[in-house]
Amino acid sequence: MERFVFESPFGPICVHVQSGQVLQIDLGKKCEVSTQPEPEIVRQLEEYFSRKRTQLDFPVRVVGTEFQLRVWHALRDIPYGSTLSYGELAKRLHTSARAVGQALKKNPLAIYFPCHRVVAKGSLGGFSSGLEWKQRLLALERGERCAQS
Repeated sequence: MERFVFESPFGPICVHVQSGQVLQIDLGKKCEVSTQPEPEIVRQLEEYFSRKRTQLDFPVRVVGTEFQLRVWHALRDIPYGSTLSYGELAKRLHTSARAVGQALKKNPLAIYFPCHRVVAKGSLGGFSSGLEWKQRLLALERGERCAQS
């Protein structure tokens, strides 16, 4: 597996790639660079962070349980700039909000599977990369001004 760092406006992102497919995206983490950045992946990330792209579509290889895959793929149906509660997503998937939350914690492809768009009923809820990242990604997608790192 190879890795490269993408410098986003909010901080570093470590992208794990194998045979041209993205396996993992770690927000806010530098990684030991072991390869040159993949131009198509970098282009799409740049377009996302400049609000020119609403969904990433580079090749990925996703490993998870059948349930996790179902939850992660459902995230791609949440419109750019919108949010959905854990309960609403659970209802769509005929499961519990807690089960959805557990699947989201295991999401290996942040932004690609936009788990930052899932919020708690009265708050932002959690985010494996930290609430600061979640707030910034939501503000970016809504066209709101957000603090840079």
